[in-house]
Amino acid sequence: MTLLGRLLAAGAALGFAVGMPASPAVGIPATPAPGNALAPPPVVVEVVQNALDIPWDLVFTDATHYLLNERAGRLWFASTDPAVPRAPVIADFSDLNVRTSGGLLGMAIDPDFATNRLFYTCQTHRGPDDVRVVRWRLSLDGRRATRVRLPVVSGIPFGSPHFGCRLLILPDGTMLIGTGDAAQASAPQRLDSLAGKVLRVRLDGSIPADNPWAGASGPRRYVWNYGHRNIQGLALRPGTSQVFNAEHGPEWDDEVNLVLKGRNYGWNPRNPAGGTAYYQNVPMTDRVKYPNAVPAAWKSGTPTLATSGLEFVKGSSWGAYRGRAFVALLKDAGVLSLAFDAAGRVVRSDQVPELDDTHGRIRTIRQAPDGSVYVLTANGVADQVLRVRPSS
Repeated sequence: MTLLGRLLAAGAALGFAVGMPASPAVGIPATPAPGNALAPPPVVVEVVQNALDIPWDLVFTDATHYLLNERAGRLWFASTDPAVPRAPVIADFSDLNVRTSGGLLGMAIDPDFATNRLFYTCQTHRGPDDVRVVRWRLSLDGRRATRVRLPVVSGIPFGSPHFGCRLLILPDGTMLIGTGDAAQASAPQRLDSLAGKVLRVRLDGSIPADNPWAGASGPRRYVWNYGHRNIQGLALRPGTSQVFNAEHGPEWDDEVNLVLKGRNYGWNPRNPAGGTAYYQNVPMTDRVKYPNAVPAAWKSGTPTLATSGLEFVKGSSWGAYRGRAFVALLKDAGVLSLAFDAAGRVVRSDQVPELDDTHGRIRTIRQAPDGSVYVLTANGVADQVLRVRPSS
């Protein structure tokens, strides 16, 4: 890590909160949560997949197999045994719009996959240009995927850039969809836009009756909360109902947020002097303009680290890492470990040293059924899937 990165990590570990560049705000040192003050265990990192081009997500179909995608529109079926070659999955991505950071993005596996073989992708689409959540059925041999009926959700604005899209299926059978603001100035604060939001739908695309604006017509019935810039990660905290998202800031304040129903997260990229141009010299969470905006559970300060995929680590073998969130870092090229208190506030942050500037940019983190953690790099050249596990 660079000297600046070490200073940032040290400040974050002490609970320092840095605001916009011109007006840093420093908090008081936080007390580490019980069980997180011990030194975490060393980990072993092994390469299990090579020669990939911007893999974006990975989902386990059973204890020994997973689906892996690449942003350019390739899908693979792979074994957890690295000696078994991955196999291409034939799927129709002819309408995929691969532009800047768009393409094949987040994935989720259906809770009943063992019987219905369904999985879901979020992908940028052309003709018309939008972002869609698509339902697929995987063949029994894992070699072919076919689309099932109409998209679960369509019409999510596709701007350039800021269309990170992450999917999370909750225990109640609903799906959360994190979206970017599509670089549209008014979108995050407008309830009639699906950009800059966390959306919530049933797996067939229908609207849950307890959505905040379920009875409304138009896009707002999909909205779970709003006021986001570019959501790259979503994860459920084990043993709780708490969901967190990881989000890109502009040049300051990447955030990890507790996902709450119907709330505003305070991103409003409109010039206060007027006009409709996209204007980023504003707070990531503007609690002056929006006093009830939800404050971040964690923020990077300046500069940003480019937070991406988010996963909570389970299993006693992980020692002090157990219960922490692992957050993928693109710009800072590593993995951040965050410990939370019971209320969902971050009380400690550390880098995972074995992944700190060792494999380049990290996009996604997923825990496997056997307790190991799979990590996707995003360097654009010879990307890899890494398997990480405690050395003990």
